[in-house]
Amino acid sequence: MSGSEFIPTKVYIMTTNSEKREKSLAEFVVIIALVGVMMAVFINYFVKSEGQFSHAGFTTLAQGFNTKVSTVHAQWLMDKQPNIVLLASFNKKVKQAIPVNSVGWIDVQQKNLACQAIWQLVMETPMSLMKFSISAIEVHDNTNEQNIQTKGQCRYTLLDGSYFHYNRVNGKVSKVIKSN
Repeated sequence: MSGSEFIPTKVYIMTTNSEKREKSLAEFVVIIALVGVMMAVFINYFVKSEGQFSHAGFTTLAQGFNTKVSTVHAQWLMDKQPNIVLLASFNKKVKQAIPVNSVGWIDVQQKNLACQAIWQLVMETPMSLMKFSISAIEVHDNTNEQNIQTKGQCRYTLLDGSYFHYNRVNGKVSKVIKSN
């Protein structure tokens, strides 16, 4: 055997290694591109679904609000209609004192920020949902015969315009309404 016969074998081995490197680099680029496309699809889906997530969460909060209002009213009826209902909790040893109006619905005597105070009594959490602030707006109805401003409703609103009402007079909690 001569020395010239071994050179093509070395060139062939070098070419094979070079092709393998190019092939593995191409596979890596394809994988990175696929991961990028998958991330873009997920981000797009998340952005489109974020409104639905916040609406579902806010609806759940409204249902929890309604449940607590109904529970307090039922306890008021069972306790012979006191001015303050003492409500027991599973995770607290101390009963929560909740002021009610003359017909047994959760209400507060303070004039300033009454709806925020009612939220704190009912929900026992800050006014937020998934890092979105919830605003409390007191809505009055001035249409009674004596034209005296009456206690109205509390409107709890998200920044996207979704809201629900709590009527302090009759205890009704509306469904979540999505304004456009």
